[in-house]
Amino acid sequence: MNFSHSALQLNALLKQHQALWRYNAYNNITARSFDDYPELLTFLFGLTDDKLNHLQSNDRDLLTALAPYFPPATELLHLISLTPSPEHHACEPPAGIPGRKWQQIQAFINAHPLSEFSDQQEEPTRPARINNTPLIEWCSGKGYLSEALTMRYGLDATGLEIDEALVSEGNQRAENTKLKRKVVICDVLSDKVFAYLNPSMQVLALHACGALHQRLLTTAVASNSRRLSFSPCCYHRFNDGKYHNLSPQMQNSGLRFSNDDLRTAVRQTHTARAGETAARRQLQARYLALRVILDKQGISANTPLPSTAQHWSKASFGDWLATVLKLKPLSINIPSHLADYEKVGWQLLKTAERIDLVRMAFRRAIELHCVLDSVLFLQEHQYHCTLSEFCSTSLTPRNLLIQAEKA
Repeated sequence: MNFSHSALQLNALLKQHQALWRYNAYNNITARSFDDYPELLTFLFGLTDDKLNHLQSNDRDLLTALAPYFPPATELLHLISLTPSPEHHACEPPAGIPGRKWQQIQAFINAHPLSEFSDQQEEPTRPARINNTPLIEWCSGKGYLSEALTMRYGLDATGLEIDEALVSEGNQRAENTKLKRKVVICDVLSDKVFAYLNPSMQVLALHACGALHQRLLTTAVASNSRRLSFSPCCYHRFNDGKYHNLSPQMQNSGLRFSNDDLRTAVRQTHTARAGETAARRQLQARYLALRVILDKQGISANTPLPSTAQHWSKASFGDWLATVLKLKPLSINIPSHLADYEKVGWQLLKTAERIDLVRMAFRRAIELHCVLDSVLFLQEHQYHCTLSEFCSTSLTPRNLLIQAEKA
């Protein structure tokens, strides 16, 4: 894969259509029109709820479905297609590790060639011999990933984690299982992290968020770490409100992502619990209802509104509205028939969900733009890189895997 060429194509497509993926239908009570794609709205409004739910959770099926009515979807589908994940067989997790997390860890490890954790290649018919190449688990939590690698390969492993409670629990797990690993207290954003990295190390991270995985890259490069293997996640976290490109190519691309843009990249709902989805939709309908109230009383319907915790979905519309108005006082009269407005909010939500599929068509492309920035940065520092999917999106939508080895 020519990562630089793919980045250029992706950048051009995103720049050309940024008015579409920067439009948030949930913040508007007036449905967007698509004048350049006359049949698109008819298709979107004809979707059943079941079909809508499926397309919200599957990028490839979404782009395939949109392609006859929205030609950019064809190019998007081509650009986001990567090496698929290997077949994964579930196994029973150790006590204390959630089943889905354990499946993700096993898939992450299985996506590596066996020799990834070895210095010596052996005959193709024989397994590679795994020696004690030291392993650093970045932002390790309790060290589940290094625990799995130590169990399988006998590696020495050190987890870096800022949360003292997680460090304590991780070390207790290591003592109980007598594995050759430990978790240490370390803020990876501080200079203390350099005490743990050196050219002999391989650094791994499963779902390192935002600036934390970018810090992994810059620290590993500065330390001449021999191997990196990580799955990025939540690109909007731990930054100052926008994505900071690392590679010169992306820095000169003319495209900048705000945190709102980056949240678009991680908006799959495939792994959300039914209760969480229902609560989110309830609140979205209420926010749209409030925007109608604002509009009728001469206040801009696009007025920024404060977020509310998920548990407020269980309160009455009136109690929820009172809470919002405490967080952001607005000079409005509370209508007497709130139930009617909430019903209108649900109608607007159904419209917004369908229109928002066009924005969702770009979510993987936005994510890949960030990931390719990481790959190009590593290549510029003489790392050989691969990019693939380590598992299916049904196991986790954040399934991209970057593997890099110093040339």
